[in-house]
Amino acid sequence: MRRAIVLLASLAACHTAASEPLPPRKAPVAKPRSASSIAAPCAGCALDVPQRHGRVPLLVIMHGDHERASAAADRWRHAAQARGWAVLSLQCPCESESWYQWDGSPSWIRAQVDAVSRKIAVDRDRIYLVGWSGGATYIGMNAAAWSNDFAAVVIHGGGQPPDDAACPSHLAAYFLVGDRNPSFPAAKRLRAYLESCGQEVHWDLVKGADHHDEDDALDRGKAREILGWLDRHRRHVDRSAALQRSERRR
Repeated sequence: MRRAIVLLASLAACHTAASEPLPPRKAPVAKPRSASSIAAPCAGCALDVPQRHGRVPLLVIMHGDHERASAAADRWRHAAQARGWAVLSLQCPCESESWYQWDGSPSWIRAQVDAVSRKIAVDRDRIYLVGWSGGATYIGMNAAAWSNDFAAVVIHGGGQPPDDAACPSHLAAYFLVGDRNPSFPAAKRLRAYLESCGQEVHWDLVKGADHHDEDDALDRGKAREILGWLDRHRRHVDRSAALQRSERRR
């Protein structure tokens, strides 16, 4: 009799448990898309490619003085992967490891972008150029050279206007700079030059920040914010200049 009672109690408990609704499943947490491994086109350079279909935006990064391309990529990689962007971080082809001291031709940068475009499907209207410190200064020194290949640039902790007065045809620029960096006056001159050329400038000033603080200012949240700003811009091609360049290559 006692066994029967125990059996009936067990059956009742199972029926009660089975009739209770299961708790709702938690939605999976979104994670950045992983990047596939494809060889970079240049020595010391780093290339991250998202695992997604279709053409992808490309973020091209230029490191600071005496820095490695892989370290420069770390500032942007998480935010870029979350958006499904490819990242090409360039290593200066120079012994000094300083872009602005090398001061080589911008055609070398364009050649690396072209090489990546042959490896993966790149959205040529959404290629962006980012520079930190000496890399940012190199971008400014060659400002008129980027319009036909890049939709916008980022000047982070550096910047210097070109020696000549030639203007880029279309080049939006985002500045992330501190007013206690000794190079801050040069960044202001670059801003004034771009504005005099009628270009869009977003001035993100970190007040009281020296060069180290400028680096710290680019956390993951700021990287996401800047990529959002970049993504609102598309390349504007000067067809006459592009034709002249094409004829020179023949």
